[in-house]
Amino acid sequence: MNRFVLNETSYHGAGAINSIPEEIRGRGFKKVLVASDPDLVKFGVTKKVTDVLENAGIEYTLYSDIKPNPTIQNVQHGVEVFKESGADCIVAIGGGSSMDTAKAVGIIINNPEFADVRSLEGVAPTKNKAVPIIAVPTTAGTAAEVTINYVITDVEKNRKMVCVDVHDIPVVAVVDPDMMSTMPKGLTAATGMDALTHAIEGYITKGAWALSDMFHLKA
Repeated sequence: MNRFVLNETSYHGAGAINSIPEEIRGRGFKKVLVASDPDLVKFGVTKKVTDVLENAGIEYTLYSDIKPNPTIQNVQHGVEVFKESGADCIVAIGGGSSMDTAKAVGIIINNPEFADVRSLEGVAPTKNKAVPIIAVPTTAGTAAEVTINYVITDVEKNRKMVCVDVHDIPVVAVVDPDMMSTMPKGLTAATGMDALTHAIEGYITKGAWALSDMFHLKA
């Protein structure tokens, strides 16, 4: 038996971020928690999406206290901000760090028994789907917008926790090259190689099959 987990909806192409308001309204959401990192906010990358939200009259709260390797504390703070904001969905903008944080926050909001974060390591027995996430990547490498995995750093124990949960996959992936065009050249090149590595890795793994081969060969 093979299992292939996909988003409900994926958008690809220049200007794809303009589809976000329609997805938010169509799903009945009222307020958004925008999860992004400080550098993307500083360099105006996050603003590309928040401008779209503002022009559509969609209310949002920005949470940008996210480190390159998100920590347990980042996640717990994000949970607090989500609750205080009154949001009912998350728009995650960035690389793996922002999307991983959003996944953990979304899972804990709907599965509060995992609020310690450490209990999410491995394949956690969560019962409920995460808060709906619309994921907007700014790099090509992590594929966090279409996977069921995320990584959180336990600073106290100086280790990374790999979490795997079908309940955390974003409901919508918005892959817009305009979000990547302003990133540093070195980062773009490195994450492009990361994407190539993932494609090769997925093609040669023993778990590969006809459907996964189609995506990996194209990549």
